[in-house]
Amino acid sequence: MNEKIQNTLTLFELFNFFDVIEIPIIQRDYAQGRQNDHAKMVRSNLLNDINLAILGKTKPLDLNFVYGKTEEKKFIPVDGQQRLTTLFLLYLYAFSDDESKTELFYRFTYETRSSSREFLKKIIEKRSSVFKSNLSPSKEIEDSEWFVFGWKYDPTIQSVLTMLDDIKTVFNDTNNLAKCLSDSKNKPITFKFLEIEDLGKEDSLYIKLNARGRPLTQLENFKALLISRITKLGLDFTREFEINFDDKWTHLFWSYNNERFDLTYLAFFGVLLMNKDICSDNINWSINLDYDKIDIEIFKTIFFTLNYLSDNPEKKEIHRLIFNAINEKRTYQDRVLFHAITVYMYMSKGIEYDSLKQWVRIIKNLTLNSVIDEISDYRRAIDGINGIAENWTDLLDYFAKNGKISGFSTEQIEEEQKKAQIIMQNKDFAEIIYKAEEHPYFNGQIRSALYYAIERNSDKEVFKKYWDKISVLFDNAKPKHGNLLRRALLVFGDYTLQVREYKTLCIDNPKETASTSGMKKLFSDRNEVVKQLLDTLNLNNSIEEQLKFIVNNSEVPKNNWRYCFINYPDIFKRMSSSYLRLRNANNEMIIVPNKSSSGYNYDVFLSALYILLRQKGIESIFRGYMGTWADRFLSINQFYVRFKEGKFSIKDTANNLVFETITNDPLTEALDYLQKKNVNETDKN
Repeated sequence: MNEKIQNTLTLFELFNFFDVIEIPIIQRDYAQGRQNDHAKMVRSNLLNDINLAILGKTKPLDLNFVYGKTEEKKFIPVDGQQRLTTLFLLYLYAFSDDESKTELFYRFTYETRSSSREFLKKIIEKRSSVFKSNLSPSKEIEDSEWFVFGWKYDPTIQSVLTMLDDIKTVFNDTNNLAKCLSDSKNKPITFKFLEIEDLGKEDSLYIKLNARGRPLTQLENFKALLISRITKLGLDFTREFEINFDDKWTHLFWSYNNERFDLTYLAFFGVLLMNKDICSDNINWSINLDYDKIDIEIFKTIFFTLNYLSDNPEKKEIHRLIFNAINEKRTYQDRVLFHAITVYMYMSKGIEYDSLKQWVRIIKNLTLNSVIDEISDYRRAIDGINGIAENWTDLLDYFAKNGKISGFSTEQIEEEQKKAQIIMQNKDFAEIIYKAEEHPYFNGQIRSALYYAIERNSDKEVFKKYWDKISVLFDNAKPKHGNLLRRALLVFGDYTLQVREYKTLCIDNPKETASTSGMKKLFSDRNEVVKQLLDTLNLNNSIEEQLKFIVNNSEVPKNNWRYCFINYPDIFKRMSSSYLRLRNANNEMIIVPNKSSSGYNYDVFLSALYILLRQKGIESIFRGYMGTWADRFLSINQFYVRFKEGKFSIKDTANNLVFETITNDPLTEALDYLQKKNVNETDKN
């Protein structure tokens, strides 16, 4: 403005100077109507002081400085927002029946949230009916047909409702309230207006505001800068974007987690922008974000995705995949699935077509059955989805024609191609496949049974026979019969999978990583040992009893390391359930207790002998050095027992060889010798 205003003003005088009084987007929410003890005290004291001044029982009340910056005919308060809002609400009450003041009231607006702004417009319009009601203003407003449900979650609106209730209570018996507030001579309620020039950009205002009051939350700050960015881009849905941000999108995240909805809300944007490689995964990502990198495509993705989620609460699977990715315990796989859904929403403009089901099914199968436990794996998977985005309308047909995608398991890609070809050709077989993919342990990886069926001209009955047997062996997170299943498999052969220099008996956890392999992988890899076991099982009888029968009737040679695991299951206790690792050292199988064999390891046959000795009441102690090639032996009284080249050797304390097994049953032979020696030693004692 050309002329500075330095007068002591009433609220209407301020309105007369400016066309707009705008609470800026970087200001905090209206706080004087909060329900905490401090706010209640401030509110009570302020309203009582105002009332006493209006009644003439005290001197006119000076509410101190209100200052800020001006832009032509607009005033933007830096300090005084709380007092101005309270005065505004008091004037609404006082002039509730005076339509001549309506245009003045419309000059007061909140930019912090579109919901706050729209709500204030409504109570200006509806103020007469609100205050004439026998109900409290808050009750009357919330029961009104024009009240938007999502406004319940706007803290400014909640504070306004509380303040309106208290204003009506305090001033209900105050006569001539409007006349007193209009008194240009006595001016019972005033404040000192101060215009501050050259405050700089909004960043400077933000610093000053934080120095004076409660800092903005991360979500509020992010929202302010995000809205600023979309406004600069001038998108045709900018207004709707802002309204939805404060209304139905807020309701969406509130309904998911009302205690921490702001953090959940913010996490949605964080994951989306991480997937776009615009921000990093750290707690301060929104502070360090370059908002100029948020382009039109990203805004459309946000808009279409959140509208779809808000408008389709019954789509539980889509909601689950999105909210899994914004959970604190999210994995790289969760982020990849989140990206798949948001890519579809962008491409489809937020409209669900028949293709969504296949899009989610296929990419979910690929994601959950690929190793994505490093950031490099994650980025390759994101790039892979981007590379096939144009096939969003017909992904099933794309894979049926041997379509390719990067960033995922080659084996799973091949499986999806085979399944797509069958699904496109045989609806009955397709339904069986869909049902099989629902098994929570395998999460869509069904290729073992699938390839058995393909070998028989894609016979769905062959697939069903094998899949029914596989599925009954596993529950949600592990094989139902644990080590009994492993022992039964060992009867048919060495089923172990190679992990670098190690072999693994395959862990329970179905979430495969680069460091180990699980039963899920074993039962998905056309393993001949697995097929022999499945061919033996009969679903009409107890699976557990059949496994026990297989183990008890094993004909595995007694000098084979598998014999030890089959017959002495306590050996499994020496292995970490997270790895179940073995290693061949000098043609002998050793047990690796943890991930690496650099520590102390146990010989399989020595472990079995230890168990047998303990059953006979003979004490023995494992001895030896650390490392793969270390000397491992049992110490038993005056004897040292080793297992080398398929036989036990027993030496005395002078390192003289006193016994060596020669049969194909080394365990029984060594036990007999040591038992006799122990008896003789006992007799001597």
